[in-house]
Amino acid sequence: MEKRTELCRIAKMLYERGLVSGTDGNISMRTKENTILITPSGVNKGMLEPEQLLELSMDGTVVSGSGKPSRESGMHLGIYQTRPEIDTVIHTHPAAATAFAVCGKVLPDHCLIEVKTVIGRIGLAGYAPAGSEKLAEEVKREAVDADVIFLQNHGVITCGTSPMAAFNRMDAVENAAKTILMAKLIGEIKYF
Repeated sequence: MEKRTELCRIAKMLYERGLVSGTDGNISMRTKENTILITPSGVNKGMLEPEQLLELSMDGTVVSGSGKPSRESGMHLGIYQTRPEIDTVIHTHPAAATAFAVCGKVLPDHCLIEVKTVIGRIGLAGYAPAGSEKLAEEVKREAVDADVIFLQNHGVITCGTSPMAAFNRMDAVENAAKTILMAKLIGEIKYF
């Protein structure tokens, strides 16, 4: 499947699952050794079309496409530079997982088996303004050994060696966050 079409398919899946709303969030995919495709600013992810995507060089220069690249491009590029095996990066603001990030917390890895087996280590990037170089550096530092990164007071990033791997991680993160929050309402969580 052509990469532009695949990226738009993932964007629509994120939108349909409620993992991204409206124009929030951004998605990128490695295209060649030195370029990525990334979503533009201000476009609803549920209605994204392949021709709206921008191609960026690894220094952030627009190679092709019109429109404004996501202001979070630096965050994406930092992950690709740090992790050459990564194919796809997703950044969204899913409600339950973002609630943990707002509190400066990540999901505990000892109450749901999915957190250990599917999600893995969750990094926590300290607060920095959206689109800032500081945020990109925080993310790059955490991305060294984490495929999931919570952004304090902001949202969540997942990455993977394929678009579906990154999507499945985001879906699993939000599902686990909801389960943990519901369990806390019921009573004391039993850890293993």
